[in-house]
Amino acid sequence: MRKTNAWLFLSLIIGFTACNNDDDDKPNNSITSDEAAVIVSSSFSSNTSGVNFVSTESAGTSEDLLEDNANGRVAACGASKNIDLSGESPDGGSITWSYDFSYKFQLNCNDEEKPSSVSVDLSYSGDFSGPKLSTEHSGTSELDLIGLEESVENFLLEGFYKRSGSFEQKEGDKKSGSSSIEIDLADVVIDKQTHKIISGTATYTLTGTVPAKGDYTYEGTVTFQGEDTADLKVGDDNFSLNLRSGDIVKKIE
Repeated sequence: MRKTNAWLFLSLIIGFTACNNDDDDKPNNSITSDEAAVIVSSSFSSNTSGVNFVSTESAGTSEDLLEDNANGRVAACGASKNIDLSGESPDGGSITWSYDFSYKFQLNCNDEEKPSSVSVDLSYSGDFSGPKLSTEHSGTSELDLIGLEESVENFLLEGFYKRSGSFEQKEGDKKSGSSSIEIDLADVVIDKQTHKIISGTATYTLTGTVPAKGDYTYEGTVTFQGEDTADLKVGDDNFSLNLRSGDIVKKIE
């Protein structure tokens, strides 16, 4: 009888230890996936100077650079264009924002001295305050826009976009803290006429800290669907993302 009780006790200890080890393997995030999705969406939407804004600006200015250097008027290869932009929202709105941008565009050529790509280097800083989130951040981006030939229907964008700073959430537990996101863009297709993203994929890593609550880490993907929409994956959860406003809707599986 004693042997049976001892074996039963040992089995319980082993099971309890195994459960603890499983829990140790899981990330102890200080924000939920829903809260992380709000932060990630702000890094993609036009309203908060995210990827959608930068891609549109890159496509439009790249076309201007091509036109300015067409027909041999200027030596096209290596031609560059620097743009500094500043702006802020009108007074009295429910959404306020202020941003400073510094763009550098360069036209690159292939071995045949024909335009092959435009490289875009960007640094920026700013703040945003909306119904769900307030942020103050700065960042950098390095992108390459290819498909410059007239015979090619769309541009192709690839590169990275980064931002880091502070955030304050205005819903739920109203958490505040720091955030840093790194976004990799691969084969993002941009319509040459509208300058909107048609398709493609981005992967991201979001990290940060909430004081007195701890750190958080999320990885996921954004799949662009066209018409200023995308599918956002945060951990095991999926959301629909409006690339203009940054609004998200959680999908119920």
